[in-house]
Amino acid sequence: MLGKLKIISIEKSLSARLLLLTIFSVLIVEIFFYVPSIANFRLTWIEQKLAEAHIAIMVVEAAPDFMVSRLLTDQLLASSENYSIMRQFQDGEQQALMAVQPFAVSKQIDIRDVSWFQSIKDALGTMVNMNRTGYLIEARGNVAGEETEEIIIVFDEQLLCSDMLDYSLNILIISVIISVFVGMFLYYNLSRQLVQPVKKITENLISFRHAPEDMTKRFEPDDRKDEIGVVMRELATMQDEIRKALNQKDHLAKLGGAISNINHDLRNMLSSAQLVSDHLSTIDDPVVQQLAPRFVKAIDRAIRLCEHTLEYGGGKSEELNLRTFNLHNLVADVSTSLGLFDQSKVILHNKVDIDQKLTADNDQIFRVLMNLCRNAVQAIGESGNITVTAELSEDQITIDITDDALGIPEKIKENLFQPFKSGSRGGTGLGLAISKEIITAHGGTLDLLESSPNGSTFRIVLPIHH
Repeated sequence: MLGKLKIISIEKSLSARLLLLTIFSVLIVEIFFYVPSIANFRLTWIEQKLAEAHIAIMVVEAAPDFMVSRLLTDQLLASSENYSIMRQFQDGEQQALMAVQPFAVSKQIDIRDVSWFQSIKDALGTMVNMNRTGYLIEARGNVAGEETEEIIIVFDEQLLCSDMLDYSLNILIISVIISVFVGMFLYYNLSRQLVQPVKKITENLISFRHAPEDMTKRFEPDDRKDEIGVVMRELATMQDEIRKALNQKDHLAKLGGAISNINHDLRNMLSSAQLVSDHLSTIDDPVVQQLAPRFVKAIDRAIRLCEHTLEYGGGKSEELNLRTFNLHNLVADVSTSLGLFDQSKVILHNKVDIDQKLTADNDQIFRVLMNLCRNAVQAIGESGNITVTAELSEDQITIDITDDALGIPEKIKENLFQPFKSGSRGGTGLGLAISKEIITAHGGTLDLLESSPNGSTFRIVLPIHH
């Protein structure tokens, strides 16, 4: 694993790619600046060439009869590196310095009438064809301060190509230097602000994946206010919650294993106790007849507690057996199973429509209603009322179970549907946890709608299956 991490950090690391991307981006920007820059250099070079030619041809004015010797003409043309220089006035008068050898002009340029696009096109054309020879350019234009006269020169394009190449090399060297320095500067800052925190998060995630229970490797977020700081804090919180959940699941697994080991012996004990309770119910003694039902209920409660704890600790999820049944009759069965009749002190009012149908797992929904109503009976105590209603809409059915007990304490509300946390009166809290899982498996919701000193209401919302 360490070798793999080294390969990633060297060949595919975010830092290296960030540095290369920065240098490449700066070079791209320099290229966009280079194109108009080289075009401007070309025009400036020709303008300077015209200015030098203007100075050279002014010697003609000092010569007698405006005539200069062949030797001086060749020297002036050689010093200005031109094939010819012509000075033309508005009245048509001309002064010229011409080479002896004949020459042919390949291209004409008037720098007074060159568009921005044309100048770029000509500059790129010069750079592309810099190896051609004998390509003569005739350039014309005005010299600054001399708008009444025009200078026309003929020169070899190789002179322009050579200077443009030197200029391009200088630009390239400067661009590379700027790219490297800018890249290093951005790399240093982005590495500290972005790459190093990401690397820290990555290393922690890898470590957490291999040993999520190891608290010595707990992620410590940096005190940052930006998005990376939020990610770090959320990561630390998430890992703490995962560790907590893993510990809880581990405890549940151990609990399930322990219960599985003692389940056989416990059932034998309860079977013996059940035989004794059956025998006690046949004894014609008022005291025995009064205590026997309580004894039977205690045994039943112990059996249910073991079954629920074992089922939940096993973590098995049953497949739903969906079928359509009468919901009113199912609520009536729950009332009968709990022993809630009209003459009892706790009465279950079944206000579900007598013809109300529901498509779900009959046994599972019975189990949920049984858990909720049993909890209501325990909360009511000696006497009270439980009301079950159902309201049908277009795509769902809402079932409310309401009691008139004293309400649920605030400390229990916080973990109402958490196993082993919401139990009261000696219970484990598994009933509500299992009920919520059953309703969730049906695609519905189970929530505490309200709870006050006047009573509590649990609401079940189930989708309608057509």
